[in-house]
Amino acid sequence: MPFTLLKSPRRRGLRQRLTVLAGAMIALSSFAVAAAEVHLKVEGTFKPPAPEQTALFPVEGGIDRADLAKGTWSMAVVYDDTAADVDPDPHVGRFPHAIRSARLTIGDKTIELPVGRAEIVVSDGGHGFSYRESIKVVVQAPLPAGPMRLSWVQLFTQQRDTDLRGTAGLLSGDAMPTAAQMANFPTTQPFDRFLELRVDSPAGAARPLLYLSSSELSAIATTHSPTH
Repeated sequence: MPFTLLKSPRRRGLRQRLTVLAGAMIALSSFAVAAAEVHLKVEGTFKPPAPEQTALFPVEGGIDRADLAKGTWSMAVVYDDTAADVDPDPHVGRFPHAIRSARLTIGDKTIELPVGRAEIVVSDGGHGFSYRESIKVVVQAPLPAGPMRLSWVQLFTQQRDTDLRGTAGLLSGDAMPTAAQMANFPTTQPFDRFLELRVDSPAGAARPLLYLSSSELSAIATTHSPTH
């Protein structure tokens, strides 16, 4: 006669415990991934642009001329140093999901920047330049004047016949750099370490509406517990 196969209560209980255990392991794994947060701040001075250099920049462009005249600025970002590298190139690390917050201060004005187009890019002799290593933090965001690109760049360059890939250079690969390297990566020359700001016209003109660059900087990076 037909019969029904009954599930053992013991097996059902085991399955439930395994399900709970798997959920706990996933939660612990997520916590471990988010367990490292680095606060990076770069600050210094720049040469205030002359009036003719800001003539094209709109009065309501998002940065006041009075703040530009002060000649002081800073970039502050918070990033996750366990973020994944999405670039398959073994000598290029690209971390578009690492940056959690970004802030630009010029003079007395502070601008909170969206991080949808922010990334950390590491080159261990990649991009066809085996003699160069670099660490870059790049934030692209809209301003009322037009698209803005803010970059913290550090370069280490040797002779063109030098191969810095792998363990031959200062970087041992394309992994996320240490907090100390993000702030103070040894560069070949002082001007190979700079903060750069470029604001372009929405129309795509070759000449930027505003361009600032300076190597008169100090930087610090500190590791913190994640904030939720």
